Amino acid sequence: MENIKVHPAPPEPAKETPKRIIKNPWWGNEEKTIVRCQFFMENGEILEASVSDTEEGNPDWYEIMETFGVEDIDKRTQAFIDHHEEEHKRRKEWEKDKEERHKSDALFAVKLEAFEMDLIKNSKNRELKSMIRKAKSIMEVTVYASVLVMKELELGTKEE
Repeated sequence: MENIKVHPAPPEPAKETPKRIIKNPWWGNEEKTIVRCQFFMENGEILEASVSDTEEGNPDWYEIMETFGVEDIDKRTQAFIDHHEEEHKRRKEWEKDKEERHKSDALFAVKLEAFEMDLIKNSKNRELKSMIRKAKSIMEVTVYASVLVMKELELGTKEE
C-alpha cells in the first residue's frame, strides 16, 4: 500500500456565467420570499425566473435585493397587480360587449326571419308588425309574431 501514489484531480475549469441583466422584479408570494423576474441574456434570450434565497445563499437573490431593494419591488408588485386587475376588467367588459353584440345580432336575425314569413310580410296589421320591429328580445318577437300569425289565420278563415 505504501507504493500507491494519489494524484489530486485537476481543478474543474471555472464555469463562465453568461452575462445577463435582471429586470422587472415583483414579489411571487405574500411572504416576500420569492421574486419573479426576467433575465435578459447576452445572446438576446429572455428567461422568466422565480428567485428565492437559499441556505447556501443565492447570488441572484442578493443581486436583486442590492439592485432594486424591497421598497422598489413592493412598488413594482403593486403596479403588476394593478395592471393585471385592469386587464381582467377590460377582458370582462370585452366579453360582455361581445355577448351583447351576439344577442343583438341574434335578435335582428329572428326579426328578419319573422318578416320573411308570408303571413307576416303580407299582413295589413301595422300595430303588431311595429311591435315585432320594436321587440327587445327573441321571446317578444316570437310572441308578437305568433299573435299576428293567429290573427291572420283567423282573418283567412273568416274571409273564406
